[in-house]
Amino acid sequence: MSEKATILCVEDETMLLDDLKEELEDAGYRVLTAENGTEAMRVLRKERPNLILCDMMMPRMDGPTMLKHIRTNHPKLSDVPFVFLTAKATREDLIEGKRLGVDDYLTKPVDYDLLLATVEASLGQIHRIEERNKQKLVQLYNSFQKQRPGASEKLRVSFVTSKPASILPLTNALAELGCEVSLIPEEQLAQKEFSVKDIDILFLVYSRIVHYYLKFVVSGRSKGWKGEMVLLAPQNFTPDQKSSLSEGGIEDYIEYPYPPVEIFKLVLKRIQNGGAAAQPSSAGGEAVSSSAL
Repeated sequence: MSEKATILCVEDETMLLDDLKEELEDAGYRVLTAENGTEAMRVLRKERPNLILCDMMMPRMDGPTMLKHIRTNHPKLSDVPFVFLTAKATREDLIEGKRLGVDDYLTKPVDYDLLLATVEASLGQIHRIEERNKQKLVQLYNSFQKQRPGASEKLRVSFVTSKPASILPLTNALAELGCEVSLIPEEQLAQKEFSVKDIDILFLVYSRIVHYYLKFVVSGRSKGWKGEMVLLAPQNFTPDQKSSLSEGGIEDYIEYPYPPVEIFKLVLKRIQNGGAAAQPSSAGGEAVSSSAL
């Protein structure tokens, strides 16, 4: 993977946990640690690792219980590889783990060469799947572009944000997909120098400024505007916050870490529902070309 991958290690033996962390960091990975499943779930409320390495037998919440909880209650972590560490797993344990959705097993004492090879293989598999999905999305996008009216015009996608670096993977991906991507600074909302009329999809990265001026943005939509307006929400958005958004006029939101597939679904939905806006863009945002990204 081009970016440093993050690995969550869950192990109740402190010395082994320290050794795992050291070996993985020496190999170039960013490592998060937890000493049991309960502690690991607290970590997962704030972080989304690229892989989870987890002991099977632990106090408070063991590995199988944690895996079942993740696979059942956290669909946004469903594609994160999960590898069990075990000292004496029975055949029944292995079968149960496979049924719960474990991706691989490593035995104790840990062979660190095998550990690193397993981690690399699991991350590589995820990367290959992401690349295939991306290629399929590009093919779908191109196919829809040929079918819709005004196919020569690119779909215009804008992001309101004060931190462009935080959404760089999304803007990169959308530009590569063929969209015309622009960044709109939050200051334009505060100064009320903002219009959605020439935007096909508007993503608002949640902040206090965005929250305060949300009604202004929503009220600025004309009756003939056929675009999509979506809030990019922080992780674990509360029911009260969602209710407040709904009252403010926002029905669609995507929670952090903003899964690209959810973004692309909106793009394809927008194309199917009528294509790009007819007027030339004048939203005042900073244009982002695919070459610049």
